[in-house]
Amino acid sequence: MILVGNMLCAQDKKPWNIDRLCGRLEHVEKIPDRKHADIFSEKRKALRDVRLVMYERQENEACCEKLSPIDETMTGKNGLFNFKDAKPGLYWLAANWDGKEYKSAAVYKPQKSPGTICSQQGLQFDYAGNADWWITVTVD
Repeated sequence: MILVGNMLCAQDKKPWNIDRLCGRLEHVEKIPDRKHADIFSEKRKALRDVRLVMYERQENEACCEKLSPIDETMTGKNGLFNFKDAKPGLYWLAANWDGKEYKSAAVYKPQKSPGTICSQQGLQFDYAGNADWWITVTVD
């Protein structure tokens, strides 16, 4: 069984702890069930050629106007991105897409043997301007 879970990490939420600064950037559209207002399905689309910018983050500091970018990358085929030269620390990832600014916090703690597969984690954007982390978990 494969589960895709949202790890809510917008600016006012708890940062996401990661061992690799990579993943897929996707747009997610929640489609309500016609019979049950509290049930949704998701339509996902990989976002290609989107510029992601990394900023160093301090505790209780908002993103990103007064901060200088420390790295950036463009999403590639299938929305994949990778910040290869990051040092352990607190970061903001920010992007502009479809006329909206998206921001998400992360705590980067690299491991000697990272368990993360880049294509099975990432950021998702919605039309409301929210940026949330997601991860795919396989359950046997």
